[in-house]
Amino acid sequence: MEYNVKIVNRLKRSDGQLHGVLKMIEEGKECADIVTQLSAVRSSLDRAISLIVAENLVECVQGNSKEGSTGEENIQQAIQLLMKSR
Repeated sequence: MEYNVKIVNRLKRSDGQLHGVLKMIEEGKECADIVTQLSAVRSSLDRAISLIVAENLVECVQGNSKEGSTGEENIQQAIQLLMKSR
C-alpha cells in the first residue's frame, strides 16, 4: 500500500502535538492541560489508523474484485486491525 500525503501530514501533526506535550511537561504545565493535549494526540492517531485501514480495505477489495474473488479475508483482516486500534 502506498501512503498518501494526507496520512503523512496527519502523522506529522500528531508528532508535533506530542512534542508540544513533552514541552508542556518540561515547563511544568497543569496536569489537566497535559491530559487534554494527550487526548488530542490519541484522537489524531486513532483517525490516522482508521484512515490507513479504510484505504487499505478499499485497495484490497478493489484488487480482489478485479481478480474475481470476494475479498472476505481482507475485510476480516481490516476489521481485526480496527479492533487492535481500540
